[in-house]
Amino acid sequence: MRPLSLRRLLAAGAAVALALTACGDGADEAPADEAPDDAADTDEVDIPDDGPTITMASFNFPESSILAEIYGQALEDAGYPVEYQLDLGSRELIFPELQAGELDFVPEYLGSAIVVGFDADPPEDVDTGVEQLRELFADDGISVLEPTGAENSNVFVTTAAFADEHGLTSVSDLADAGEIVFGGPPECEERDTCFVGLQEVYGLDNVSFESIQEAAARLTALEQGQNQLTLLFSTDAPLAGDDLVALEDDQGMIPPENIVPVLRDEILDAYGDDLRALMDSISAQLSVEDLRDANQLASEGLAPDEIAAEWLADTGIVD
Repeated sequence: MRPLSLRRLLAAGAAVALALTACGDGADEAPADEAPDDAADTDEVDIPDDGPTITMASFNFPESSILAEIYGQALEDAGYPVEYQLDLGSRELIFPELQAGELDFVPEYLGSAIVVGFDADPPEDVDTGVEQLRELFADDGISVLEPTGAENSNVFVTTAAFADEHGLTSVSDLADAGEIVFGGPPECEERDTCFVGLQEVYGLDNVSFESIQEAAARLTALEQGQNQLTLLFSTDAPLAGDDLVALEDDQGMIPPENIVPVLRDEILDAYGDDLRALMDSISAQLSVEDLRDANQLASEGLAPDEIAAEWLADTGIVD
């Protein structure tokens, strides 16, 4: 039987979660989608036998690993040699390895790559950001491929109850909400688009920082009232409910965060335009809804490689 589609997996997971907990596959099978017109044709790809292995890397959160698996599995299906180094850590750890040639491919986030990776001014829009990132990476021998329509940016989140109590709709409103503890991952404390920005862009001297690595632990601290503010991503599944409020970034501190694959020129030179075309065809199909669905599945315990395989099958990129 064909594996359940991404949407069917979500429905099955939700149904089982209501009963007890686990991941089931007993729902009726969804019909296979037709392959989209812009799916890359990999039947005629000529891959040299002595081509280099492509080392796929990801940051240390599930969505990043899922994205690396999506691009990597598509490459493997087309016949390219691929190995994975996933869940490695933050950008501050991965960038030096990428620039040194120890890693080859990373699904990046546009604004953070520019602001955090290069300590440069944030882009105002996607197109100028892509060109800016290409210039920044040029001396490292790294290419920036076409961006996806999917974007995942930092969001500052509080509970609906706390927002109602203090009349919060935007980040600026936090200035009048008393003393606030903000929970974020360790690297957030030093980033201009995170805690530093709350202080310097928004002038929130009433906000203190608590380092909490895992998003689930940050949510627990928020729900239990230990923190009043936390950092999530805009594609995180919990934001679909009514219990949390994502505050508006009314000062425009967060830059566009469309996903952009970055890939060493050595790999592109070895494999040519066919590889680029395959990667661009994947990026053209990724949406915000896809990321939110994928994150929901990850929260239910499905592994990144399984989630990626389902998405590739659903889109017709991989049979």
